[in-house]
Amino acid sequence: MKIDCTAFHCRRCGECCRIPGGIVRVSSAEIEAIAAFLGMTQEDFIARETDLAPDRRGLVLKSRPDGACAYLSDANLCRINPVKPGKCRTFPFAWQNPDSGEVCPALKALGLEERKESL
Repeated sequence: MKIDCTAFHCRRCGECCRIPGGIVRVSSAEIEAIAAFLGMTQEDFIARETDLAPDRRGLVLKSRPDGACAYLSDANLCRINPVKPGKCRTFPFAWQNPDSGEVCPALKALGLEERKESL
């Protein structure tokens, strides 16, 4: 069930950056922007910071061994926020996974409100 995000307010908990099995595809333009932001060449960024997508159709950002995004700080903030990929920038407004309402506390609260209103 997609949750209405009209009243969504991010709690900066970082749970969306820890979704098990989650991947963040990056476009050529996003690679260029992130590499420049990090002071790296695009070639170095691709070699060190990306993996081939599971479907072999593009590149994804690497994850930490615990599955979290490599760019999630200890304070649950995005270390590349000014240039973060579109997938990150548009969650949960443009897309949600089926389990997003369970993973994200802010979405979970909205989903509970939606369920109360429908009763």
